[in-house]
Amino acid sequence: MDLLKETGMTASKPVGTPIEQNHKLSEAHGDKAVDREMYQRLVGKLIYLAHTRPDIAYSVSVISQFMHDPRGVHLQAVYRVFHYLKAHPGKGILFKKGPEIDLVVYKDAEFAGSPVDRRSTSGYCTFLGRNLIS
Repeated sequence: MDLLKETGMTASKPVGTPIEQNHKLSEAHGDKAVDREMYQRLVGKLIYLAHTRPDIAYSVSVISQFMHDPRGVHLQAVYRVFHYLKAHPGKGILFKKGPEIDLVVYKDAEFAGSPVDRRSTSGYCTFLGRNLIS
């Protein structure tokens, strides 16, 4: 909530998801450029918050790809994450005590799946017991 107050988005309309389903964000050269420092500052705050909010981690990774040349459509995607945070302020990581302390890692990869630059994408999640830790 402090982040919403700081960015002046406390009166924003809440949304149910942090990014549109089947999003197609690209470099959008035809769209109007936005203030790069402001965009980087907002995305930086979201990157910091994503460490304890895995529900926004994917959308933050997508919008952070455009830090070098942000456009209006990218800024709208950043604002959507803030709208999502308004709707879901209590979410976050909760660690529960359990009898097992097994370390389990799941990994996924996609070859040349990025529509922007045909780069490969990979991701992983690590559980300690029943707790997601990374």
